[in-house]
Amino acid sequence: MKKLLLSAFALLIGSAVGCGATDKCAAVMCGSAQICDGASGTCVASDKCKGVTCGASEFCDGATGMCATSDRCKSVTCTTGQVCDGANGMCVTKDQCAGVSCINGQICNPGNGMCENPAVPTLGMLIDRMGRAAVNTALTNPFDLYKPAGSTGQIEASDVTKNRYNRDGNPLTWVNNWGATPAGSANSAVNTHLAILDGLDGGTCGNQLAFNSTTKYATLTGVLAADVLQLDSTRTTCNAYLGVELNALGVANTDCGGRTLSMDVVDVTYSAVAVGATTGVSDGIAQSTAPATTFPFLTAPQ
Repeated sequence: MKKLLLSAFALLIGSAVGCGATDKCAAVMCGSAQICDGASGTCVASDKCKGVTCGASEFCDGATGMCATSDRCKSVTCTTGQVCDGANGMCVTKDQCAGVSCINGQICNPGNGMCENPAVPTLGMLIDRMGRAAVNTALTNPFDLYKPAGSTGQIEASDVTKNRYNRDGNPLTWVNNWGATPAGSANSAVNTHLAILDGLDGGTCGNQLAFNSTTKYATLTGVLAADVLQLDSTRTTCNAYLGVELNALGVANTDCGGRTLSMDVVDVTYSAVAVGATTGVSDGIAQSTAPATTFPFLTAPQ
């Protein structure tokens, strides 16, 4: 009886071992985004990446459900100036300006990643000048007396003369165009009107700046017709409008010239053409508010 029981027990154990579950995935190798299905022993998509969103140069590792760096640029060699795009493994032109911040109006050059001054803009038709204040208003045919070259003796309207003056964009010809007397005309655009303005001080003529009995108004005509702001960069005191021009006309001073917002340039101009000085004649308009001393020179609202 004992032998019979032991034999039956051994048979039971043998049957259990013989019917045990087989590990069907033991020798199965799946990809990084797959797992082995134990029921079938085949590779199926892992659900660990479900709902996982990775960056452009990353992929989801199915074994861990974590984002990993893509190896698409592995063994990719790009030429100088290009980099491999991890999203697609392609060589693309490198953004040289990425992370570059420029100041003082400069822009980043995409070719070298350096900050540089922007290109000079293409200019259209000149419509105005930024030179000496009141020269065009007061001197270029304000009284409709000017007969320009080629006009066959016809007087030109003041506004037409002023528009032509503003559109004359060649400084090398300004003295000849506006200071010289054209053929067929009795006066230049500036010269005759200097003579008229010379009498503003009660009719006294000949006391205008740079006037002399031989050349009369020709010297000042040449200076004003070359309508540009003159600046002496070797000097550090800049308080006198027309400072450089006055030196050229024999009025010695140590000023750098140029123009600042605090200068009453119209009064200086009227004084120079009427009484031969930098003061003495006013347009009657005073500066109500002094500008600030730093850029952009604006004061608080009134």
